[in-house]
Amino acid sequence: MAEAAAQLEEYFVTEDCIACDACCNDFPDIFVMNAEHTRAIAKEKSPIGKFNPWDIVTVCPVDAIKLVNLPMPAKPEGEKKVEAAPAETDNSDWERRWAAVRDRLEPQWERMKRYGMASSVDEEKDRYVVRFDMPAKVPNHRLKFKWGLPDDMPEYKASVEIHGGNVKIRAKLEDEKVKKLCGWVNSFPEGFLRELNFPVPIKSHRLNYDPETRILEVVLEKAQPEQQAA
Repeated sequence: MAEAAAQLEEYFVTEDCIACDACCNDFPDIFVMNAEHTRAIAKEKSPIGKFNPWDIVTVCPVDAIKLVNLPMPAKPEGEKKVEAAPAETDNSDWERRWAAVRDRLEPQWERMKRYGMASSVDEEKDRYVVRFDMPAKVPNHRLKFKWGLPDDMPEYKASVEIHGGNVKIRAKLEDEKVKKLCGWVNSFPEGFLRELNFPVPIKSHRLNYDPETRILEVVLEKAQPEQQAA
């Protein structure tokens, strides 16, 4: 039994967790959200060799995942081999443009946007209004410049699923060229899912998106009690 246990990697999620679901979405065999949906938990160990531990720990935008029972392997160097996405315009100076920003730190807030965590919920008399500050910039990466990808983030497609007072709001990046970068940049998922629970049932929703402010507004109309119905 001791020999078998030695062949398993054990992970731990610290209190820095922001409940973004990234680890649960990418590695559901290992991580799950707690009952309150306030923190991820490492529910299972992983056989050595099944995943690269660097892929697991770097999926977290706030570095809350740790490998606790084994040393981390050497950090991967270089880049995976993929077919380059064709640039739509002359891209001959991409290395110069990449060199100008390669050491620039990305704001933490921009990473939070990509996980749907840059949000607020306001309650009004007959509705709730959920607002998301949507991603504004495609994160800098060598392949972004090599592939000639845009600097401004394309719009996400949003959808809402309602079950009584339980509301699931999804936003998904559909631009195929930019999506290719998601597997290469840390903290860059293809979309996010936010699950909210309200004390009253929701009867309908409305989506409003302002491309200038990049604010996605989800208006959730409360279901009125039958005795108050007209």
